[in-house]
Amino acid sequence: MIKRVGRRLKRFIRFFKIIEGFRPFLFILDDLSGRERVRPVRVGGTNIYVRTNTSDLNAAKDGLFDKEYENIRCSDPRVIIDAGAYIGTSAIFFAKKYPNARILALEPEESNFNMLLKNTETYENIIPIKSALWGVVGKKIIQYRYTGHWGYGISDTHNRTETTGQEIDCVTVGSLMKEYSFDKIDLLKMNIEGGEKDVLENSSDWIDSVNIMMVELHDRICMGCSRAFYLSTKDFKTIEPDGHKVTAYKN
Repeated sequence: MIKRVGRRLKRFIRFFKIIEGFRPFLFILDDLSGRERVRPVRVGGTNIYVRTNTSDLNAAKDGLFDKEYENIRCSDPRVIIDAGAYIGTSAIFFAKKYPNARILALEPEESNFNMLLKNTETYENIIPIKSALWGVVGKKIIQYRYTGHWGYGISDTHNRTETTGQEIDCVTVGSLMKEYSFDKIDLLKMNIEGGEKDVLENSSDWIDSVNIMMVELHDRICMGCSRAFYLSTKDFKTIEPDGHKVTAYKN
């Protein structure tokens, strides 16, 4: 009982630390009642919508409050692919920092994609795409991994306890380059819950077009992700690990 109260108190304090204005009180009410509601908030000077009692606020904290992508050394990029865009916090960060960039924000899961649309509708340089990045073009099943809204994966499973029932189109980096008419990718960011293994194992046709690649590696979900990353970036000049994330610079 005491531990549960302590955890809840820590969450309440965190609300006031991250959320600007009076909105923390609404988050506390939703937390106490166990409700999931879409709430407008201001985090890190940015207005967005999040679902209470979900992982949305964690993503907003990481992307907009802690600015987890601030240290990427990318000068005036023109094309950014944000694979695993979730509710749009990373795409919004990139859009504000790099206003001249065209940002392709990929999110396969339906409810997350609807939040992505809602959060990015005022950013003209963000292109929301309801697809999953994969090694080959095709269709896959969206898998629920019981880690919250930000933890959906892609698989072939039809197991009722694991599948969301959603079938999604899978695209490749090469197919995006063709469809959106670009031949260089200044920054490729991937946080796709183990899907990076398949993407990187099928990267020979497009890897030379990428200047910077930041990937969150998920060997705990799919063994071989790290190996696929380091093999695909063997010709990159600089590799910088940072926890589960690793950034590769070609130049």
